[in-house]
Amino acid sequence: STSEQVDSSLRRITSNNSMKRCASSSSMNNIRRGMSSGNNLSSLGNTEPPKQIGSAATDTITTENTMQDVHVESEDDNTFKKRLLRGVLTIFRSRLLMTIFTYNALYATTTVLLSFQRAELVSNRSSHNSVDSNTAFLANINIASSVAVFILQASGLGAFIANSLGLRGTLSLMPMVRLLGVAILGVWHVKVREPPNLVLFLVLDEFTKVINFAVAKPVRENLWRGLSNEARYEAKPIVDTLANRWGGGSAAVLISLLDRIMVYSGFGEKLEDGSKSLFGFPPLLILCSVSAVWWAVVSADLGHIRHNIDVELKKNE
Repeated sequence: STSEQVDSSLRRITSNNSMKRCASSSSMNNIRRGMSSGNNLSSLGNTEPPKQIGSAATDTITTENTMQDVHVESEDDNTFKKRLLRGVLTIFRSRLLMTIFTYNALYATTTVLLSFQRAELVSNRSSHNSVDSNTAFLANINIASSVAVFILQASGLGAFIANSLGLRGTLSLMPMVRLLGVAILGVWHVKVREPPNLVLFLVLDEFTKVINFAVAKPVRENLWRGLSNEARYEAKPIVDTLANRWGGGSAAVLISLLDRIMVYSGFGEKLEDGSKSLFGFPPLLILCSVSAVWWAVVSADLGHIRHNIDVELKKNE
């Protein structure tokens, strides 16, 4: 159909395995109805000639064997490995799902990259404060961000922002906020010539998290609306889990790779405090800014794909 041509994740049945599952379910229901009818007839009395008794017994044996075959086939078709394989194939065949995967992975990448800067700033603060003081300080920051998320959701302001921006605008909101935060940190490094203030960094980082939970995440969940069962129940858990792991691992690999390149090539410069600089900026911020720009491009593409799917779904209503 036309909707399936827009994206393969709209297909209700995407493989022979799915057809077998549907066929197995229908066969089981037909067998149960047949056995129920046979039991009702036998309760009225055996009025058929002896020849039919043997035929009925043969049919009963055949029915039992069919039920066993269907049960085994259905059981084998729903093993963890096969469901995992179907989910992976569904992702690779769908442009929408691959774009959602990339979107989530880039969000995780920027988050992990900035977490390295966060750990450094907290470590520097720890040298002037006690462990209990640092723990209380970070706890207060988390409480404040959680309260902000609750207020935005309970008041409906988060939903109002999402509805005002629309699907495309809300998907682009997160990378734009992240890119703005990285730009502010970059300006700080250029003007002040030292790591940013911890409070400023936490305000920017926690603000991004608040926007994510209160505004962007509900819209991302809505991206799965109208998709096939394979996409929602087999591919979605893989996307949600693997994208975060992939993004976090990629951030660590990129930091290590860039550091080695700078060491062996002599590219960049080493500052007095032992930190490294690339084009006047910390390498971490450069990687984060590149990831945020890529994330913004992916968000625009994701909004375009989902818009086309919504148009096709409205046509088929």
